[in-house]
Amino acid sequence: MTRMVMATAALSALLLLIGTAAPLHAQHDDPNMEWVMDGPLFDRLGGEEMIMGVIDDFVAAAVDEEPLKGHLEGVDQDAWKETLLAQFTFVSGGEIEYDGSSFKESLAEMGIEEASMETVADQLTIALELNEAWPEDVDELLVALELKEAELTEEEMAEEGMTEGEMETGSGQDSEAGDAEASDAGEASGDAEASETSDTGDASSDAGTSETGDAAADGGTRK
Repeated sequence: MTRMVMATAALSALLLLIGTAAPLHAQHDDPNMEWVMDGPLFDRLGGEEMIMGVIDDFVAAAVDEEPLKGHLEGVDQDAWKETLLAQFTFVSGGEIEYDGSSFKESLAEMGIEEASMETVADQLTIALELNEAWPEDVDELLVALELKEAELTEEEMAEEGMTEGEMETGSGQDSEAGDAEASDAGEASGDAEASETSDTGDASSDAGTSETGDAAADGGTRK
């Protein structure tokens, strides 16, 4: 009986420990951490520890990725990770003073050209998703690192005097205008060809009439 009570107590304590030991990424689901949701990207990504986890996954994938690995052979990975941590912390609003090369500049210094940036963005996205970053935070970091263009918000489109619907309508109007111009050009070409055909026919008719008349005149003279 005593053993059963002790076993039950131990199991209860273990379940309690598991239930209260939330992983780092659970900050997104914790209602008591709303300040993180509204804080800088650095905090929303989970701070230095979580960003370092993203960097570890990113570097591990990059050194094996075909377009990138040739440029990363012989690179001091520990030193590179420290640079990446500084760059990511800086662009995400973390408390750091950094005046070195940007992320893309440092990649260019390694010989990684613009054509390979899509691969870089894909591998970094995978690393962020593995560490359960929110999609909005993934996009924000990619934009901050200049790996993708920022999308215009409705407010920004409104400031430019055009809504998304108007942009689509404008595009449709341009298409219709192009179709109308093509149609007009086709009609004009058809009219021109018809006119030329008519002129040719008239000329042939006139020539035939003239020749017939001349022949008739010659015949009359011979008589």
